[in-house]
Amino acid sequence: MIARIARIVVFLVLALPGIDLLLAFATGALATPYRTILHETGLWSARLLVLGLLLSPIARLSRQAWLTAPRRMIGLFAAAYAFVHAWAWCRQYRYDWLFLLGELPRLYLLLGLAAVLMLVPLTLTSNAAARRALGAAWARLHQLAWPIAITAVLHFALSRAFPTRESLLLGGLLVVAAVLRALASRLGK
Repeated sequence: MIARIARIVVFLVLALPGIDLLLAFATGALATPYRTILHETGLWSARLLVLGLLLSPIARLSRQAWLTAPRRMIGLFAAAYAFVHAWAWCRQYRYDWLFLLGELPRLYLLLGLAAVLMLVPLTLTSNAAARRALGAAWARLHQLAWPIAITAVLHFALSRAFPTRESLLLGGLLVVAAVLRALASRLGK
């Protein structure tokens, strides 16, 4: 019962930024709706990608396995926010595909596209059936979470639309996650 309540609470907390954006959009409260949706969903996607990577080594080092329980939900919300982020970018330019394709040579846009595309197989294989079917390959595939998070943080840092402090904080937290992961592996935890 407690685990079910905890899942509901985590779901609501993760959904809150999206609900807030949806309500603001529906009521016309956003001065530049697609630009705001673009920025906010990108920011939340990057935050959640980094949070998901931090949970495992913290759980291993602290021997608190319950900390890993929300990882799949966090990853799925990160992906959902990233997909909405990509949609908002296309919608902001009214789906002018020639213009959008012409923008892709910009490094930060290529990085963003790469991160979103790498999220697709992780999202499609996030369920238990895919995990069973893929066996050991599932774990290797889901190691893409690291390059996705790094690519996403670089995308926003280079876009200059992302707050610099936030980019540095998320980059720093990625380094912390990597160090904690290495430490947990070294200690055999």
